[in-house]
Amino acid sequence: MAERKEYQIKVQGQLVPVSEDVYLTYYRMKRRELYLEEKDAKHGVFHYSALDTDKTNGEDMIPDLSSARVEDTVIDKLLAEKLHQCLGQLTQEEQELIFTLFFQNKSEHQISRETGVAQKTIHNRKVRILDRLKKLMEN
Repeated sequence: MAERKEYQIKVQGQLVPVSEDVYLTYYRMKRRELYLEEKDAKHGVFHYSALDTDKTNGEDMIPDLSSARVEDTVIDKLLAEKLHQCLGQLTQEEQELIFTLFFQNKSEHQISRETGVAQKTIHNRKVRILDRLKKLMEN
């Protein structure tokens, strides 16, 4: 009588008896995995998972290019604070014009119609105020 061969694979450090089909499929997959790793090494492919440690995940080291950098966020916040301080140095009339133009998104033409002041005058005031703000921001 022909002896029947027992097939086993290692699962979590323990040998588990399996059928011949499962055994052959498992080792084909294992060999395929080794082949792909050898191919990657030959072609210089690098996987972030190679950087995995007990404390960090290598994929966490991939930079998120779609989000703002911390440095840019801090600079924007500082500039916004500086602008707020500079706006406080303007006269009440200048502040109202800037607020209406830039925070209420009204056009020079709309303001001109509402106030009865010529659009060209509103434009000139805006330019003068923005120049003054620029100088205040640079100091």
